[in-house]
Amino acid sequence: MRANKNQGRTGLNSPALFAKTAVDERLYLGTIEKSLLVLGTFCANPRPMTLAEVSQASGLNKSATQRVLYTLRALRYLNQSETTRQYSLSAKALDIGNAYLRSNPIVEATFPYLLEANRRSQETVNLTELDGSDIIFISRVPSRNVMSSYITIGTRLPALATAPGRAILANLEPATINELLRTITTNPQKTLKHLHRVRQKGFAIANQEAVPGDISTAAPVFGYGKNVVAAVNIAASTANWTPERVEAKLSPIVVEIARQMSNVVSQHWRR
Repeated sequence: MRANKNQGRTGLNSPALFAKTAVDERLYLGTIEKSLLVLGTFCANPRPMTLAEVSQASGLNKSATQRVLYTLRALRYLNQSETTRQYSLSAKALDIGNAYLRSNPIVEATFPYLLEANRRSQETVNLTELDGSDIIFISRVPSRNVMSSYITIGTRLPALATAPGRAILANLEPATINELLRTITTNPQKTLKHLHRVRQKGFAIANQEAVPGDISTAAPVFGYGKNVVAAVNIAASTANWTPERVEAKLSPIVVEIARQMSNVVSQHWRR
């Protein structure tokens, strides 16, 4: 499963890693795995890095790291400073992420509902998907009233520490959630009880657990066959809201918007 992303003594983060399942070694290309591991290292450490730093964070030896860095630079996915010799992601690296957003039908189909939730709440509204044990923000309408936090499209946060993550996890198939919880929590049974309450209520609330100063309420979005595919959340500032007010005023909005999204998404979103 995912590697430890805690910072070591050098302040470097390890990239996100996931277990390979049902891999046919005759077809599997380890060179591509190494290339994506290096790219993932830059995602986990969004700053210029030296060859030695990339090697240490990725776990690859320096020889393999040098070859991968050279190739990615030649393909224009990386830049290298002529003065510091440090490597950094290039603008071309945006192409894959932007292509995903453009090709994901849920983004286009749900955006009018994000706008409606933003109009009704006057707060920031996000759409997120589950990726491994994290959520990723794939669409967003910021509040006009409060300076938005550092959250941007593409931001990744631990699912269990967020309202949208809990809203999605609470509606996964039992076998899937049981397997996932074994890898991300030391008390799966306690977490399951909490997620069961989230599922019963139809929404989740998180108070400054992943983002300081942020109270979030979220509800699941279902696709074809009633499979959960995303979550919509409204994020508000603790300067203006309490958890009680969020539950009373914003949770009903997010539940209704999620239901409307599900009606649209379920028509064409299959997994």
